[in-house]
Amino acid sequence: MTSRQEVVRKIAKIFLEKTPKERQDLTKTSQLLSIIYNLYKSEKEFKGFILNPTIPKDIKLNFLKTLREKFQINKEIDDVLDYILDINAVPLVGEIKRIYDHEVEKLLKVSKALLVLAGKVKEPELEKIKTAIKKFTGRDYEFEVVEDPELIGGFLVKTSSLVLDASVRRGLETLLRS
Repeated sequence: MTSRQEVVRKIAKIFLEKTPKERQDLTKTSQLLSIIYNLYKSEKEFKGFILNPTIPKDIKLNFLKTLREKFQINKEIDDVLDYILDINAVPLVGEIKRIYDHEVEKLLKVSKALLVLAGKVKEPELEKIKTAIKKFTGRDYEFEVVEDPELIGGFLVKTSSLVLDASVRRGLETLLRS
């Protein structure tokens, strides 16, 4: 009997095998997995649709194919989507996406990072922050930049293996604990 983690890894690797190795294609597949996961977690109707045993698998697969087509992803992915439905693995898509993204990072030799800023930053300053993070970690990152005014100032970086908190909020919290 295979463990849940083995199934997740197997499916993530199949997605990677079926996806062309161009950054754009790999990213589209990741986005598709994200959409499926978010629909499953946040939309009761979608979750009910996927889990309902009276709805034929073909109808569910056609819905997932429609999503795949909207992202202009290779038809090869349909086999994996079919397999996920066969083994009722849609609840595992979040974990599958995490493993898939990790494998893509290794393949492209670029890691994804979430850069959280306290507010809007002009492009030259943003580039300085990104460069400093790359220099500090010795890695290349593909940054997703978001704003969180609760940081007060500074920034926060989250990657799969690192959290770097250079925010004013963190500094104040540390000061208050002293």
